[in-house]
Amino acid sequence: MKYLLMLCFVLLLSFSGQQARAQNKRLCDIFGTVYFEQEKSFADFSIYIEEEESFADLVVFKEDNQLFADKSGNWFPTTNRGLAQYRIYIEKDKNRADFKVYYTETKSFAGCR
Repeated sequence: MKYLLMLCFVLLLSFSGQQARAQNKRLCDIFGTVYFEQEKSFADFSIYIEEEESFADLVVFKEDNQLFADKSGNWFPTTNRGLAQYRIYIEKDKNRADFKVYYTETKSFAGCR
């Protein structure tokens, strides 16, 4: 029984680590056209907008041209939900967000942390 509990604990730790790495990888893959949802239930991700870059998980640069939103953190906001690659909900509570985002004015700073 003791070994079974220990095995379950090790498997649980292993799974949570894999899940965190998978979430981070998925976070780093977000680029392209994004649509900002009004309802959280329709969104792929929920974000919290940080005021400090050092606390953010992803630094985002808003592209003016959809063709240049081709790397991690480069987002082209769209008003058409059907054209979006990702649907994002902006969360007001930091603890309820999937990850934290900081918007930058410099394209080269955009990307995953």
